[in-house]
Amino acid sequence: MFEDKYVYGRNYIISAPTGSGKTHLAKKILLESDKISVYISPLKALSREVYDAIKDKKDVKYVDSDVYEDDLRYFSSNSLLATYEKFDSAIRHNYSWLRNIGVIVIDELHNVESDRGLAIENIVLWAKHHDVPIVGLSATLPSVKEYKTWLNAEVIEYTKRSVPLHECIAYPYVIRCYDNDFSIPLNPLNGINSEKLSVLIPTLRYITDQGKNALIFVKSRKSAERLAETLRKFGFKSSSYHSGIPYDERRKIVEMLKNGEINVIVSTTALGQGVNLPVYASIFYDMSLPDADEKGNLKGWRDLNLMEYKQMAGRAGRPGFDKEGMSIIIAISIRNAEQFRLKYFTKIYDHTSVQYKLEDLSLATLSWNKGIVSKDLLDILKGSLKFNTVNENSLKKSLEILKSINLIEQNVKNEKIYLTPLGEAVALSYIDIEALKGFQISNDLYDSIASTNAVMQSLRGCKCGKELLRKWANGEEISDLCKKLTPKDINEVINNARWISFALYRVLKALGKEESKEALKLHYEIKYGVPFEGVKMAELGIDRNTVKKLLDMKIKNEIDLCVKAGAPPVKSLFKERGYIPESVCRDIYTNNLEIFDMARVIAKYYNREFSMKQIKRQDIIKRLLSEGYAIKLRKDEKEGYIYFIPPFS
Repeated sequence: MFEDKYVYGRNYIISAPTGSGKTHLAKKILLESDKISVYISPLKALSREVYDAIKDKKDVKYVDSDVYEDDLRYFSSNSLLATYEKFDSAIRHNYSWLRNIGVIVIDELHNVESDRGLAIENIVLWAKHHDVPIVGLSATLPSVKEYKTWLNAEVIEYTKRSVPLHECIAYPYVIRCYDNDFSIPLNPLNGINSEKLSVLIPTLRYITDQGKNALIFVKSRKSAERLAETLRKFGFKSSSYHSGIPYDERRKIVEMLKNGEINVIVSTTALGQGVNLPVYASIFYDMSLPDADEKGNLKGWRDLNLMEYKQMAGRAGRPGFDKEGMSIIIAISIRNAEQFRLKYFTKIYDHTSVQYKLEDLSLATLSWNKGIVSKDLLDILKGSLKFNTVNENSLKKSLEILKSINLIEQNVKNEKIYLTPLGEAVALSYIDIEALKGFQISNDLYDSIASTNAVMQSLRGCKCGKELLRKWANGEEISDLCKKLTPKDINEVINNARWISFALYRVLKALGKEESKEALKLHYEIKYGVPFEGVKMAELGIDRNTVKKLLDMKIKNEIDLCVKAGAPPVKSLFKERGYIPESVCRDIYTNNLEIFDMARVIAKYYNREFSMKQIKRQDIIKRLLSEGYAIKLRKDEKEGYIYFIPPFS
């Protein structure tokens, strides 16, 4: 329904309910653009879903790497699919291919009102400055008129879903739908101590007895795991889902739902936006989210706002799967149900307060517009959503703050503003200005990383963060530390530490500190969870426990490993851990045939004697001798010199 109104080259806002075909239009735009087309979204899974739909029709690239990684420098495809922050990172790097972009599609545009807003604001400012058309998609804009002005866009607006969504509340002992005044009686459950659970179980049975699927939203990862386990005890085929679960496992859970292997997913907000699932009912078991202080300590819970609720509710009743859908809030009483109705069954959205400051957006803008004067910077920043009323005095104060912490410098004669090396490092590392002020650079790099807000928040109050990182980087067991953290929580700690360690390296390098070299080494140790000498082996795709075992066997590096790959001790370990030596070392063997020939000799004559006549490659024997893999024993009158490959363990 949108294609007839869309004209390539103009800015658009597509404001329409979930399931109305916005993403279909995005795919069409990506496929038909003559220049590079870009699609960005809040979720890797959402960008991946669009990529899977068009990858056979066009040369497209989907990127799910960390924001700080400089891996888009040589991008050469026709379309790019990424998260907001990954594309913003490309803009901050100011890659040359950016000038060939013909259109940017921003899915879930309303996220500019969230903590993801800084990236979206910078992308929009860059696009405006370079006359690149923007197509913004959303089902829950607080003010279409305000967004229209912001993007200077034409609006294509629809208010009716193609698949009706009934907004309902379940309480003892009924599901009441307020959009059509329809009530469904529920069979009471006895013997359950939890009031909410006693409402949820019969509600869920009503859904699954029809052969339908349900997506249940809860407030935390632990809640998701516990409720999924509880529901399995009641006979439901349920699985938990949250961002702490590795991507491949999350994808498998979604496939299981699509294939009918499970019929209930209990999720955090990780499935709250965009992803197209065969879900008949979105069920809200919790209507709150955790609210943490800057050190990551839980200070309480905040209610879902209306925009968050509408987005999450919209996961139900998707085209191609169902003819209708249900959004069901679990309440424990009629009074509780009425409170929810008044708060969430409305279409009046409030603007949310975002945390980033003018300094953050100024720094981001300067990363792609170096040598600009303050007057021109002011004109650009007035094109933002949050700072459209910024004045000369406000900008002057922000620039003074950036100067005071050595992030920018201004030429006295021509007043042009440039990022300092430190400013460049901060902009590219995605450290916000407030976080930088608390960035404690100490002699102990582990302490510097563990004390940052990002890592402290993911530690969730655990006091052993520094020791956890130290043990992880050394390849040691960490299960005895921070026992209240699940393996998935620890994975988040490591991911944040990996990003912060690279940011620390960039900052130290910009400051001309010798410690930057150690910071880079530590980054790789944290990235792979092994001592630095094992990093190259880990880069071959070997897991950290196996790398540690290889280091214990005195394997020095990846070349040493591939020379010894066919020897019984290594071959046996590989077989035990599910690795094939030839596959692990394929690239090394391909690039250096001598290594392959040395490996063949060691595999054949390990712990055995052999002669020059048996090998017939004097160059290989010389190298084996010079590098200590073989020793010369004696000279035989018939066979010539006799050699021996000594065992190792």
